[in-house]
Amino acid sequence: MQTERLACAPRCTGGPLLSIRDRIWSDFSFVVSSGYRERVLTSLEVSPKLPRQLAKETNVRVSHVSRSLRELGKRGLVECLTPSARSHGRLYGLTGSGSRVVTYMQNRGRHSSPEGKPPKSAGFVPKIRADSAVSLIRHLKATRGREVLLDALEGWSVDPEELTADTWLTADAFDEFLELLVAKLGNGSYDFLRTLCARVIPTVTSVREQIIKVIPLTALIERAPAVYSREVNYGRIVVKSGHREAAFMHYDWLPAPAFCAAVHGTYEGILRARGVEGTVTKTRCVRSGDDRCEYVVKW
Repeated sequence: MQTERLACAPRCTGGPLLSIRDRIWSDFSFVVSSGYRERVLTSLEVSPKLPRQLAKETNVRVSHVSRSLRELGKRGLVECLTPSARSHGRLYGLTGSGSRVVTYMQNRGRHSSPEGKPPKSAGFVPKIRADSAVSLIRHLKATRGREVLLDALEGWSVDPEELTADTWLTADAFDEFLELLVAKLGNGSYDFLRTLCARVIPTVTSVREQIIKVIPLTALIERAPAVYSREVNYGRIVVKSGHREAAFMHYDWLPAPAFCAAVHGTYEGILRARGVEGTVTKTRCVRSGDDRCEYVVKW
């Protein structure tokens, strides 16, 4: 008997193709942004299970288990092995992509926390304050038109009209937002996002407050970890500065391609906003096997 797979929809259509490594990172980000999805996916590692079995094993309500299975199924990470059965009698198992994500999570020892800090609980959700998304939306409405922007974000899981600067978005929802901008408003390249963030992110309140301070650039650079912790609830930045250069090292974050491009552009934009000529070069990346993503700024 043939089995029917759950729909495996891509994050967005028309965007740049991701490598296998980048896809695993993107799926990993999606899974760990929800404690429910993470527990359900890892519970399927040993053998397929029914929703009620998953609920008992993960200590998650059946309604949350069912929703997580739908989300993981649309992502192509789990599949229904008995589609003809009634909803709670359907058996679910991992797809090849799901197995790769579980293996990756095990090899990483789950998503690691900063040194010296206890690991986050299973229900921890990586989030980003929406001020930067609100600023990007405001800029694109002004430059591309409201209808064009809303059409581009039609498939987003968040209502862009209801966002405020103090809304907290899951890391996956934020990544989804950035990917939609690249696919629907850009040229299919993450360089579009890098250029956009260079122009807009320096206007975000927490960033602008630092840029306008009458302090040396090196002193401004040292404030980066504090600004990051205000905007993001996971990961950390370590800064090392020298003579007319500085290295920004991002640890324990979720470096999807869109995030990497956005951060690269942000550093370039801050230099310009301060009226400083310089360069930003990405020298390390977790997706390439390094222990951190590193951006070296020279001026």
